[in-house]
Amino acid sequence: MYSIVKRLRQRGRCLHDREITAGVGVQGELVLAIRGYRPEAKLYDPNDQQRRPLIPELRNAQLVTMTPTGMLFYGTEIGQDGAEYVQEWSVGLVAYADGKC
Repeated sequence: MYSIVKRLRQRGRCLHDREITAGVGVQGELVLAIRGYRPEAKLYDPNDQQRRPLIPELRNAQLVTMTPTGMLFYGTEIGQDGAEYVQEWSVGLVAYADGKC
């Protein structure tokens, strides 16, 4: 599903509402899949044939809240330093030009 994702934490620290509101988020195709025994969420550029994630994948992704316009996911991500951090994604759904999600 085509979405705009805002990461709500940085290295496990909750971002302030001002930081979240000021951010534009990252647009892409959100894909949820089971890898091994755990659910993972990834955000891709829909035109990228290699499907490289635009932001670090959300491991052990859990749907916390769902509304008609978006969702909140909770999980963990691996940082550039190799450490695992708590992460939350605010996912806004975007309609395609033909009106379908």
